[in-house]
Amino acid sequence: MDSNKLIKLRDLLCEVANSPTKKQAAISSKSLDFMVSSIIGSLNGYTAGKLREAVSSAKSASGISPNKQSDIDSMNNSWYVFESDIEHGLSGKADKSL
Repeated sequence: MDSNKLIKLRDLLCEVANSPTKKQAAISSKSLDFMVSSIIGSLNGYTAGKLREAVSSAKSASGISPNKQSDIDSMNNSWYVFESDIEHGLSGKADKSL
């Protein structure tokens, strides 16, 4: 996966997580879901799971959430593992180009 795609994916996660309302998060959330669906099949189960966790946490953090900071922290932790797997070639795909 190229760095531009990683940056776009990360930006979408942050947009969703930091949206002030669930309604405002909807467009970014759809874009995020589309992007994830286009790459998830190229990942091993562990790496794909970390990406799914990051997305789930971002969506949970959107809007008014009593656990917003905890959800953002979970998103960041899952993202860190996902990104590390991609950058170190541990995503389960022999060709790193995704």
